[in-house]
Amino acid sequence: MGSSEIQAVIVAGGRGERMRPWSDGMPKLMLPVLGKPLLEHQLGWLKRSGVARAVMCLGYKAEAVREHFGDGSRWGVALDYCVEASPRGTAGCVKDAWGKVKGDALVVYGDIFVDISLKDLLSCHERNQAAATLVLAETDHPYDSDLVRAEGERVTGFYRAQPGEPCAPLAAAAVWVVTGALMGIVPADQPSDFGRDIFPAALRKGLALAGFKTKDLIADLGTPERLAAFEKRRQGLPQ
Repeated sequence: MGSSEIQAVIVAGGRGERMRPWSDGMPKLMLPVLGKPLLEHQLGWLKRSGVARAVMCLGYKAEAVREHFGDGSRWGVALDYCVEASPRGTAGCVKDAWGKVKGDALVVYGDIFVDISLKDLLSCHERNQAAATLVLAETDHPYDSDLVRAEGERVTGFYRAQPGEPCAPLAAAAVWVVTGALMGIVPADQPSDFGRDIFPAALRKGLALAGFKTKDLIADLGTPERLAAFEKRRQGLPQ
């Protein structure tokens, strides 16, 4: 499957509690990053990578997002929407949107800045024929991240490290390629999270998970401190 064939699903329904008070008046995915909303950067990456279609999973202030992005034609990516009535979690909202997807899907969390090689990610996914392929990257905040154990391109486990506990800072980086086999174990009647619930359950059920390790740009901007530090780095300013 090439990038022009795969459809993206952007998880963008969170309330943005960690971004308060910045997110009190708008969804956190609409907060300005380097002069424009974070979601515009994501659509730019999708367009550059050859992705033609995306579904946005929305919740908090969904109408403000839909009004801004419309059908996506301004960014060169055809957009559809799935709006949750109550919080469904990162996996639950993708489950709700799955009827709008044909084949495998590229899932991207809306609070990250990403500029990785989608071609290389899809090659890894094809090579491993796994139920899902997770982008893995080193993190500078391991104690609030979903950490991963991996052998080569095979994911073998997940864990959370306690503050001060020695750990390898390899984290699931909020970008994955998922298949129908993986989505089949996501419950339709309760909230669920990919990192905490679905990926560990997949391993317990014997489903293979692949890991695509990258040193390309991928940054979690989910707190005011991380967002401010990221903008300073990109602008070449002292932190």
